[in-house]
Amino acid sequence: MRPLLRLYRGVHRLSHGLRQRLTPSGGWLLGAWVIAGAFGVNTRVGMTYQLFVLLAVAFAVALLASRFGRWPVTARRALPRYATVGQALRYRLHLHNHGATAQRDLVVSDEWREAPLFPAPSARFSTYRQWRRQAAWARGANGAMHPVPDLPPDAVTEAELTLTPLRRGWLEFAALRFGRPEPLGLLRRLFRQPLADRLLALPRRYPVPPLRFHDGRRYQRGGVNLAQPVGEADEFVGLRDYRPGDPPRRIHWRSFAKRGEPVVKEFQDEFFVRYGLLLDSFTAGADPLRFETAVSAAASVATAERGPEALLDLLFVGERAYCFTAGRGLGQTAQLLEILACVTPDRTQPFSTLLALLADHAAGLSACVCILLDWDAERRQLLNLLRGQGVETMALVVGPPSMPPEPGIRVATADTLAAELARLMP
Repeated sequence: MRPLLRLYRGVHRLSHGLRQRLTPSGGWLLGAWVIAGAFGVNTRVGMTYQLFVLLAVAFAVALLASRFGRWPVTARRALPRYATVGQALRYRLHLHNHGATAQRDLVVSDEWREAPLFPAPSARFSTYRQWRRQAAWARGANGAMHPVPDLPPDAVTEAELTLTPLRRGWLEFAALRFGRPEPLGLLRRLFRQPLADRLLALPRRYPVPPLRFHDGRRYQRGGVNLAQPVGEADEFVGLRDYRPGDPPRRIHWRSFAKRGEPVVKEFQDEFFVRYGLLLDSFTAGADPLRFETAVSAAASVATAERGPEALLDLLFVGERAYCFTAGRGLGQTAQLLEILACVTPDRTQPFSTLLALLADHAAGLSACVCILLDWDAERRQLLNLLRGQGVETMALVVGPPSMPPEPGIRVATADTLAAELARLMP
């Protein structure tokens, strides 16, 4: 296996280097050089060998010429805050020519660092194409050489670059690679400018109809201390002395200034609508693609329209149990997407951890959308726990499931996810 991987890396490095070093005309002439060499082996039959020698000399001169010259251009990226998996992203590159001569026919491309969580090689690498696909996933994005506008002396200009994220999470930029043709126009001299940047790629999302449940308000212990006053009672009820553990945001600063001791605002318990979004992260023995499909489903539901008075709790288990809330001033949907962009599957903790997390929050939920990676006895117990608390449930199993699900449970695969999400709500 290791010799095969080394061969794949060598072939990829050679082909990638040739694509970057050769100009379009240089690529055609290199092909002609190889053909002339194949047909000109016997010098007594024809004159093809002369073309082979002529092209060899031309490439030798071009290679020698591409070794000289300095690089007077610096650049910086202007990246947006987010990208989305599978969607082309355009961003700006600001360039400054510090030299006294114009720079023409330039090309530029990005260089990425591989993901720290590179997927382990499978037991069989049957084709070079599979290895290339996995290596591209580790880089995180696909990008090509982009032409750069001509740069007059001491001028500043902009270029537009395009990339397409291949996976969610952080894309780590390492450098920019510039190419400048030598005088014969056959080869490019490559210049590397170290330029570190980061871009967060959000999960792929699909249209989801508005979340419409039977909006039964639930009692919330402690009220909504940081939210707008929407519910069956006003939030603020008075002032009291500070107690250890009170959030600093609740301090009443005017009273603090008068008394010299911290005083906090006290809020009344409320009843309001709270939805749950449960992501099953237990992937023991599951295909990694299934988990990525589940994350896309959760991201799609998180961005679905819901009432302005409703909260949304994202519940999942990673290194520990997590609960993140968005809505009514407590957080934004973008924050949930950031969390889903970096969530990792759990392969060590027992499924009972998710049941314990849900048991702590079920009493306050009005409804819950469950994105499950399988259907078995443990996941049936999870839904029964919710139903036993009077929580309206909507379950989507990313299949194929181990056993036939009960009626009302939707099943989706990577190919059918968009269609299932489009009719998620009855």
